[in-house]
Amino acid sequence: MKFPKGEVRHQNLSTAYTNLVALLSILRSEGFSGTLDIEFPGSKGVLFLVSGEVVNAEATRAADRRRLTGQEAARSLLALSGQKDGVLNVYRWPPEKVSMMANNLHHEIVFKGLSTDFTRLDRLILSLREDKHEGFIEILTKDQKTLGVLFFQGGEPADLYMTTGSGPSIIEKKSIPLFLENAVKQGTVLNVYRSKSKPPPKETEESESNGGLEEVTEIFQEVLSMAENLVDKDSREGTFLKAFKESLIEKSSEYPFLDPFGGEFEYREGAIVFTGDAGARDFTKGVGECLRETLQHLEEKLPKKKMLHLKVKAGVESSLEHHREVMKRLGVDSVISSVLK
Repeated sequence: MKFPKGEVRHQNLSTAYTNLVALLSILRSEGFSGTLDIEFPGSKGVLFLVSGEVVNAEATRAADRRRLTGQEAARSLLALSGQKDGVLNVYRWPPEKVSMMANNLHHEIVFKGLSTDFTRLDRLILSLREDKHEGFIEILTKDQKTLGVLFFQGGEPADLYMTTGSGPSIIEKKSIPLFLENAVKQGTVLNVYRSKSKPPPKETEESESNGGLEEVTEIFQEVLSMAENLVDKDSREGTFLKAFKESLIEKSSEYPFLDPFGGEFEYREGAIVFTGDAGARDFTKGVGECLRETLQHLEEKLPKKKMLHLKVKAGVESSLEHHREVMKRLGVDSVISSVLK
């Protein structure tokens, strides 16, 4: 879905001189609310930030035409942070506007192809109000060109984005009735969508038994992938993985489940596969210490690339800070802080 642009904060920042992870860290420290548009050749997307935290993300890839949302989209975009041919744009929005956009990235069709020739728009809106609808109505011309998108919160029309030649723009709330009246007069087609905002994770027997291991694994997967991308882009492919495997071997006596020859832990192509038996705290401490050792190895092996070391370290700290609340909830925040201090 195409959203309007907010107030310009930064525009046309090249990743040749702008560190995406560092920029996110700055926006987080400022409690920034808005969107960060990211575009690389073959990939583009947007991160939605409320009070400095990424609350949702959307990404598209030209290669496979996939649309990603949520953590998968955020990881996909952050994995590109080391590339130098990207462009970043930052737009400021009120927090409630960002939340509304972010909440509607996950949606499902309720009614498709309702023509105003036989559908009373006013009665449709009344029905949605009674149902306390959360979602939006896509308003199209009869030849399927988007005229606008009307968003609902708690059944009430909240915002309307009108599509023009220059892109989407917000219609003032008092002007919504006139826009809808003109749309009905010219004849339009309506698609009604329901928001599918992700519910909070349920407490299952599995999650209780592994004590948050799955969530910790996802966090480290994101961190390792980001660090690998930064290192390999500025040196050569495989540099990070070689140093990381050396650290796994060094720490395998303390953490047998990380022994690269044991087959329980594997990190490859940006993904962690773990089949061993370890709690979230032990896993966090073990992988955290290996990551610390890896950064030290890289500093020793690449003495002329001091800026790279600082960039990677800042990226790791920023990425972990993004997950600080989750780590606190899982009880591993103090562990990772002591390991990487």
